[in-house]
Amino acid sequence: MDFYSLPYVILLLVYLLLYFFENTSHTIFRRKLVRIFCAFLFVFFFGFRGYVGSDWYNYQEYYSEATLSSWTIYDFEIGFSFFVKLFNDLGFSYEFFVFFITLVQAFLFDKFIKSQCNNVALAYICLISLFPLLIIDLLRNFTSILIAIQSLYYINKGKKISALLIILIAVTFHTTAVFFLFFFLWSKNYFKKTTLYVLLFIGLGIYLSQFRFIDSIITFVGSLFGGRLEYLAGGITESDQAYGIKFGILEKLFVLVIVLINYDYIVKNKLISPISFNFFFCYCFIQLYFSTSDSIINRFGLLFFWAYLLFLADLKILIQNLVMRRYISVFIIALFFIKAYVTFDKVIYRYSNNIFEQDDFYIRSVSRDEFYIKTE
Repeated sequence: MDFYSLPYVILLLVYLLLYFFENTSHTIFRRKLVRIFCAFLFVFFFGFRGYVGSDWYNYQEYYSEATLSSWTIYDFEIGFSFFVKLFNDLGFSYEFFVFFITLVQAFLFDKFIKSQCNNVALAYICLISLFPLLIIDLLRNFTSILIAIQSLYYINKGKKISALLIILIAVTFHTTAVFFLFFFLWSKNYFKKTTLYVLLFIGLGIYLSQFRFIDSIITFVGSLFGGRLEYLAGGITESDQAYGIKFGILEKLFVLVIVLINYDYIVKNKLISPISFNFFFCYCFIQLYFSTSDSIINRFGLLFFWAYLLFLADLKILIQNLVMRRYISVFIIALFFIKAYVTFDKVIYRYSNNIFEQDDFYIRSVSRDEFYIKTE
């Protein structure tokens, strides 16, 4: 029996040891040491990965044909396209390009969590176990998000022009980064508790009824702005896949309720910034309100993964009851490992590392196709 999840579970176990090491002492040196090792481990594992996942096939094909001397309608995200074309023209392989992008991602992620999160190793565990789609398949999206969230530092410092420029750079890697302009609207005040409860109950009604209300709105917005957004809107409304009732939504509801119970404690002591607090709820409500469309959840819900990650990584700090803190910590860590085991236990996630072996393009292509034929 194949155990495709094993390399990923071992990786998480190493991060768990780092988490315990990090929490035995909170010295600056130890925290920096953990940060460096966490980033190195991430780059080593994912930066040198072979043909793992699904979208490598499309990215590899695009990379092989890219050149700075030719620009087409498919090169609308000019930031990402420029680097792809540049690296290919310089003679670098697709595998090296993936390594480079992963190195950039690790740098940006480290820069973000070192100022926003108290548990660095746990943040990596959360990222790998809950958001593998971002790491493995969504090169443009993940890079774009990590660029955009660097603007949080400047927004908190009141440097709005610098923040705006960073978000605009992120848009050149993936157009959906335009939604990060909402940072400027929701950065000062916490969402009201009453409003959150109302939105929660409405969202539960929409989720349980699986009411697909958003199609006409998306179509209208897409036609209004045209271009890339109209293309995305068409792809979303054509999808008839529902996210459905899954364990993942129960997990998010559980965390959301825990946060709401501790709302006064969190807000009064300002344990997390308003902008991270507000976008945590945005992430959770997207799961409820748009459960009938996995396209919306995957395209737009993941934009705010970082806020959900911050809460999970620091959840024990945000809970006032000390006894509950211990139980919640154990539950969250167990959840991470269960999610990782279930997610990665598929043939498309069979891990390989280019340092030790070179993946066979044909064999992995056949495995990928057979996997999707079986799941149709």
